Amino acid sequence: MKLLSLCDPTQYRRPPLDVPTFYQQMALDPRVTFYHVPTNDAIATFEALPKGSPQVSAIPARGTLSYEAFVALKNAASQSISLESIDLVFCRTLKPFHLDYLNVLSQWERFTRFVNSPSGKQVQMRPDFLLNIAQGYMPEAIATHQCDKAFAFFEKHSTIVAKRANSTGGRGVFKVHYQNGVYHIDNVLTGSGTFATFSQVMKYLNTGQSDPIQFCRYLANTTAGDKRVVVVDGEIYGSYLRRSKSGHWVNNVSADGECILTDITGDERAAIENTVGYYQKLGLHTLGYDFLMDDDGTWKISEINAGNIGGFARLELLTGKPIMARLIDWLITYSQRPRVGQPQTPPTVPSKTCSMMEPIYASYSKKPNAFGFLRVT
Repeated sequence: MKLLSLCDPTQYRRPPLDVPTFYQQMALDPRVTFYHVPTNDAIATFEALPKGSPQVSAIPARGTLSYEAFVALKNAASQSISLESIDLVFCRTLKPFHLDYLNVLSQWERFTRFVNSPSGKQVQMRPDFLLNIAQGYMPEAIATHQCDKAFAFFEKHSTIVAKRANSTGGRGVFKVHYQNGVYHIDNVLTGSGTFATFSQVMKYLNTGQSDPIQFCRYLANTTAGDKRVVVVDGEIYGSYLRRSKSGHWVNNVSADGECILTDITGDERAAIENTVGYYQKLGLHTLGYDFLMDDDGTWKISEINAGNIGGFARLELLTGKPIMARLIDWLITYSQRPRVGQPQTPPTVPSKTCSMMEPIYASYSKKPNAFGFLRVT
């Protein structure tokens, strides 16, 4: 298998993280011819993709790849290869994505196969997508730009969490509550801030955002941890609990989260079984389901990640089992499947929620964008 991976190696500052480990094992596997393309190079190279078979400037990575050599890939010598000769592309780029990143990569789908479809990813990233397919498995939530709707939701629940679509590592997640005559927001990276009015809160949250903000009811039991379940093509690989050492309401490994193995309940399996098909129909196959404990002790979906998910290397460290090898076996098998048309139609939902999918159907423009594919707006 010829596999091409995209990422910015400088974003991974600790050797045991998922992407450096993935690169190391891919470079060692004799069944794989492995190439790397820096994220910024991919964007710059394909702003105007030719009609013929395009060439990509890729960096071969073979043999023993130390962590230092992984980071040095950003400056390594590249060679020109045909995109059509690549069997599979795995995007390991961290959010926030560049404005044109998914637009550019969606062009690549004409020539090669992706682990997670960029055009499908554009649909999945819409804040209303999760709400439409996972209602009943997650806390009450809305997605809106409008201050009056957000304020009505805030008044109902008193404390809420606001999530920006194009973010990762807790950067775009904010807790909002009212105390001592002012509105407070809290973020695991930027800390706390206060605002005199809710409209000022909304202005802050909407700054630099083109998508609506997702608002969820705050779950007071977040200190119990954040459960990550790793799912590949509908198959559960395992789960572990991320818990803040300081008791912060965000249990993020990039902050101060520690990880321990945990079980998966029957309710969580049901939630996965009843939602994973929507992602598969969009060409999204590696997923990270995140669950938080509700007030009654049940676990609710807080997020379903479908981009550069972590967890493979973490599960391998925690279990001592060859989780990464299992992933590579799947990648090879998946690369050999017959290719079908690219996923450009949102999945059909059960009739009881069909009306809620109208915003997603409406998001498809009938006119191709500058890159030649149907754009999500």
